[in-house]
Amino acid sequence: MKYRLEVRDEASTEFIESYLWYEGQREGLGEEFHDEVQQYFDALRQHPAGFPKWRGPFKKINLKRFPYVIVFRIMKDAVIIYSVFHSKRNPSRWGERR
Repeated sequence: MKYRLEVRDEASTEFIESYLWYEGQREGLGEEFHDEVQQYFDALRQHPAGFPKWRGPFKKINLKRFPYVIVFRIMKDAVIIYSVFHSKRNPSRWGERR
């Protein structure tokens, strides 16, 4: 079964801001960040249950190259992305703005 992917507004904003920051560090680095995140998004569409639980109903993926975590939840036929979270931020504060 292929899942539908829904990216919440805050996750989209985090993703875009991170892309722009990396692109500002070195031309093309933002694209490399984008490509890695997209690879995980594609994996989530195929096999979202294969990733570890994190907090309550949420699961997470640690990116390999960049210090980011993708926080998501599986809901019926959809994977909902809640955050593309920089892992150096205090993880206990994740979700405060929701």
